[in-house]
Amino acid sequence: MWALRRPAIITVLVVEAITIGTTVGIVTWAPVRHGDWTIFGVLLAGSVVHMESVRGIERIREQARATAPLVNLTAVWTFAGIVLLPPVLAVSMSVLTFTHLRLRVALRDTFRTVYSAAAVILGTEAAAAVLNIGLPYGTYPGLPTSWRGVALIVLAGLVRWFVNYGLIVVIILLSSPSSPGKDALGSFNDNVVEVAALSLGAVTALVVSHDIWYLLLILPPLLVLHRSLLMHQYETAARTDAKTGLANAAYWSQMARAELARAERYENSVGILMLDLDHFKKINDTYGHLTGDEVLKAVADSLKKETRDYDLVGRFGGEEFLVLLPGIQPHELRNVAERFRGCIGAVVVNAPETYDRVPVTASAGAISFPEGGSDLDELLLAVDAALYEAKQNGRNRTCFAPSGSSRLPQQRGGN
Repeated sequence: MWALRRPAIITVLVVEAITIGTTVGIVTWAPVRHGDWTIFGVLLAGSVVHMESVRGIERIREQARATAPLVNLTAVWTFAGIVLLPPVLAVSMSVLTFTHLRLRVALRDTFRTVYSAAAVILGTEAAAAVLNIGLPYGTYPGLPTSWRGVALIVLAGLVRWFVNYGLIVVIILLSSPSSPGKDALGSFNDNVVEVAALSLGAVTALVVSHDIWYLLLILPPLLVLHRSLLMHQYETAARTDAKTGLANAAYWSQMARAELARAERYENSVGILMLDLDHFKKINDTYGHLTGDEVLKAVADSLKKETRDYDLVGRFGGEEFLVLLPGIQPHELRNVAERFRGCIGAVVVNAPETYDRVPVTASAGAISFPEGGSDLDELLLAVDAALYEAKQNGRNRTCFAPSGSSRLPQQRGGN
């Protein structure tokens, strides 16, 4: 933990201190009744059976994930515990479920495990506070009825999600400030699945309140959901460059052809940039391949920060990157190309041992559709020629492919 940046260390210590204080305070919220232990045991057993059934799937998902929070479905059981159990047992339920998940699925270093547990506990306590305040006196814990009760459960679920998710995102951003914020937030689909798990948790509470044997009907849909998450992760991996997290060559080309076809139908322009790091072999030879990999990752993160949501950055192998820019007019492409090249020049990667800044610059080729060509292959040949022209004329500059083969590429920028 002490290797983290100071803001991250302070955040970890503050969150853990708050967790200790609030956990001591919740003991007085509601007494533990005899029947609560039965519900506690049933929910905990359901969680253990659930996680053991999908342990192989979850280990694959954990190994393949990047920096974003890993979505799991344990909230099906822990949120039911928040609704039905006094806070002290609900927190115990969350801690035991989290511990089982970490021991059997996702082993991590101690400080990350403790911080994640603190986030889970605070989320649980915040949701319990919503129910405790919102329910009539003497009815908490317990499953509320009527549409007001459903609205209160929805609010408690959203609070639980927001606190837990927010604390994890904050520590990811503080620990890896160079990574794009949207990576830490995770995908929209992942967040929807987390909300769905909370909804199933409310249904689980309803089932337990009426007949616990119906819990057997909840397990099959959970198994299907886990397999769906795994398939989605496989699909993402199939179109992603493992080293940089950018689109790989095949996926970038597929999306570029679709975008060009769309632009042709609606008579729009599309810009394409090809960027190649200057003297990258020298970086590898001087500082080592691990530092070279760090440069590639830092450049990828920098490029992603510069793009709009509907732009697409891809890695075409080695130190070459491609950027697809829908809707960019030819006169705008010049400024955009220079901005991308400038952001690469601003990348900071320190060499091992000496901690000197590794010099990073890039040469760029740029072309606009439909002026530069009619299909993707033609455009890539032309933009590659423009990039070669930039390399031949001193590197660290941008060269624009001509509209016709009779014209020479135009150069811009300097060493």
